[in-house]
Amino acid sequence: MSEEPNQLPKNLTFIEVADIDLNFRPISITDATPTGEQILALCNVSPRSDYVVLQWLASGDIEEVRPDEMARISGPVPARFIVSKSDRLFRFKLEDHSLVWPRGKIAEAILRRLGNIDASSMLYVRRKDVSDEVLEPGSDLSLADVGVEQVYASRRTWKINVQGVLVEFAEPEITVRRAMQEAGFDPEQNWIIVLKTASGRRNVSADDPIDLREPGIEKLRLTPRDVNNGELTAEGGKREFQLLKSDEEGLAKRQLAYETIVDGSRRWLLLKDYALPVGFNVGTVTVAVEIPSSYPSAELDMFYCFPALSLTSGRSIEQTQVVQDIRGMPFQRWSRHRGATAPWRPMRDSVLTHLTLVDASLHREVEP
Repeated sequence: MSEEPNQLPKNLTFIEVADIDLNFRPISITDATPTGEQILALCNVSPRSDYVVLQWLASGDIEEVRPDEMARISGPVPARFIVSKSDRLFRFKLEDHSLVWPRGKIAEAILRRLGNIDASSMLYVRRKDVSDEVLEPGSDLSLADVGVEQVYASRRTWKINVQGVLVEFAEPEITVRRAMQEAGFDPEQNWIIVLKTASGRRNVSADDPIDLREPGIEKLRLTPRDVNNGELTAEGGKREFQLLKSDEEGLAKRQLAYETIVDGSRRWLLLKDYALPVGFNVGTVTVAVEIPSSYPSAELDMFYCFPALSLTSGRSIEQTQVVQDIRGMPFQRWSRHRGATAPWRPMRDSVLTHLTLVDASLHREVEP
């Protein structure tokens, strides 16, 4: 009994074949174990000796199918082959996959298809004895170069330098506010903000956008806006730079009188009439804390006292022998630092939390 018209043979199998552009087309075969020579015949290429057959395996590897070698065809998904003219095969690794390629170069877009790598990741080339290099979008990778070992993908990030603090983002378009927050700066503080890019510099506000795709690393420079030009406040304290709003509110709650002064290139917070526990040579002292320009990203460290403190017991106080001149006044440096178990946390620590270190250091000297 003959087959019905248009009925496909029961032993018909489909494979998919493409050139190096990876535009696949289906081809029907009746032999489930075709050789490389048979696949070339089905593709109608000539002379066949000028062509190679590569099989793109389900595992992601690409390997050659020699003319007399049978291809591995199994499973419900059509087997995929790449047929191309070639007189030499080039071997390399893409992520964890071993590949052969029939040309001396391969397009970045083709590598992404072969590795199923989306546009949010960058491609990098690892070579012998030199630094890894970025494979730019739209470029070609030369496989003929000696030393190509592996191509790998890594999630792309964009960087910006905020007052000396380098922060990274997974997307290229952010706001000034977000960059400041990630770097540990309060965007609500009264700042003069300057954005510096490859195309120039301009003043920006906290809600302005930043496109990090420009060449180089953008920089944000922050300067406290001195609203009173160092004049005395109603409380009698000089303000030559502003503290964070949260610090000002915290000092007010503790009823601590203070001044902010600039001496040379260094900024100082002076806490007046700071009460001391019993056991020191005086009852109150002026405590100085240096405020780095990149605070709160940069930590507050140590503190300084005027006049110099001593103990009524006569015992010496360790690590207080260095004298720091601040506006002509000799302040005694107390070298007290945070331990490894309690490092500085830019988004949580502040002048107020640093004063807990000051208080603990002072009480430790006089309490049993």
